[in-house]
Amino acid sequence: MGKPTSIGGFKSAAAQAAAASNSDFFSQQCFTGTETESFSTNGDGALPIGTYSGNKLNLQSATSPGCGYTPAAIQTAYNLTGLYNEGYDGTGQTIAIVDWCGSFSVQSDANKFSTKFGLPKLTSSNFAITYTAPSECIAYDQVEINLDVEWAHAIAPGANINLVVPPSSSFQDVDEAEFDVANYGMGNVLSGSYGSPEALTAATELDTESLISEIGAAAGISFNFATGDEGTYALTDDIFLPTVNAPADSPWSTAVGGVTLALNSDNSIAWQAGWGNNVNVLAAEGIVADPPVGEFYAGSGGGPSNCVTKHTEFRRPICTGGFPKPSYQKGSVPGAYRQLPDVSWLADPFTGAVILISIPGQLPEQVYQVVGGTSLATPMFSALWAIANQEALAGGGTELGQAAPYLYTMPAGAISDIVPVTSATNVTGSVQDSHGTKKYSAARLAEATPSEREFVSALWDIFTDVETTAVVSFGTDPGLNTATGWDNMTGVGTPNAQAFADFFYAP
Repeated sequence: MGKPTSIGGFKSAAAQAAAASNSDFFSQQCFTGTETESFSTNGDGALPIGTYSGNKLNLQSATSPGCGYTPAAIQTAYNLTGLYNEGYDGTGQTIAIVDWCGSFSVQSDANKFSTKFGLPKLTSSNFAITYTAPSECIAYDQVEINLDVEWAHAIAPGANINLVVPPSSSFQDVDEAEFDVANYGMGNVLSGSYGSPEALTAATELDTESLISEIGAAAGISFNFATGDEGTYALTDDIFLPTVNAPADSPWSTAVGGVTLALNSDNSIAWQAGWGNNVNVLAAEGIVADPPVGEFYAGSGGGPSNCVTKHTEFRRPICTGGFPKPSYQKGSVPGAYRQLPDVSWLADPFTGAVILISIPGQLPEQVYQVVGGTSLATPMFSALWAIANQEALAGGGTELGQAAPYLYTMPAGAISDIVPVTSATNVTGSVQDSHGTKKYSAARLAEATPSEREFVSALWDIFTDVETTAVVSFGTDPGLNTATGWDNMTGVGTPNAQAFADFFYAP
């Protein structure tokens, strides 16, 4: 969801798995052992012949929708169940979710989702839709809205949700909605799963967005925004230079990035990686790729703010400076400017989360999908921040306000540092043609840069009208990397929910 759509923006809520009528079909295991696959041109043994071996990615097939994480799995993985057992679930807090246009079916969809997963229903006592102006583009099949509402509710089932709906994605309309949240106290935390590339956004608009976030912080409201789904933007949108996402770039905002998540059979975390995917096609439409051809697919946004001041040359923005580094990042992050992200959570659509949504004309109309993006991570973190606020008040404290300043001084155990991960069974292969056989290393098939020495890769059998197989890598991005401590791919890491929220209870 871009802001505004006229200048591009990032993909949000990128669906990966097919729709299913019953979420029980989804597995919690996204990686299921290893496999070897061999392809020949037209499937008749003609050269070239490609043979590949390595990890298997458990996505949609002819017999199964593959993996997709449900609320129970995420609640267990990140120790949310411990918070609920203590009596903390967001009760008394309100999550303001800003999403434009509106959805005809979000409440009925969310309630069927809630019934399925044992969550409270959304009623007039805990759910409101606030239109900031009459909307003429309200519709069905609004993936972003369903994702935000259902997963904020899944993380903080006791919190109220106020869906704040501007009439369009224009800067003016969305800014007004954000200001209304701050000015009228429409939530204890604001969740915004949208943004625009800083390099393509006017300096006056960047200043306006930052001022609104500052007003929110002064009012005791954390304005949390997604860092985007296109890494540094340098390989997308014809920007031709690295940049970050606004309004996550403001020193007064909390910037939420994303990770890839793999679970064990008991729903404990097997590993997490910074979210960055490369996809390398091996065979498609009866043709074996010789050599395999790949590219950056998607990943969590990050890096320094650099385009608050800029000039242009040959119609390209040339950035000369960004928002200054806030005090809470000094000593923790490099450079002179504001750095993104602050924190991360589940975002990789290849290891995504289940939503329920109505799609008119499809039978059944209400179907489950698996989605991802920092559009998922942002409402999840915003919901946890609502629980942290609940604990702070229970301990006799006050509203916490902006989350970012706290994140850099949290105690050990409250946040899991995301560092590079790898696998002994990453995908390797070979292609035999009339000139002989050429072998391909895991790094070559992952399209990994020399600095990306550690990653996980897996074979992906893409379920389409024609057989297509690819290699997907996890933890790869040509401009961003994970590292010990803060990094420009995941910030300080992912929250260990119980220890994270319990930190704020201080009687």
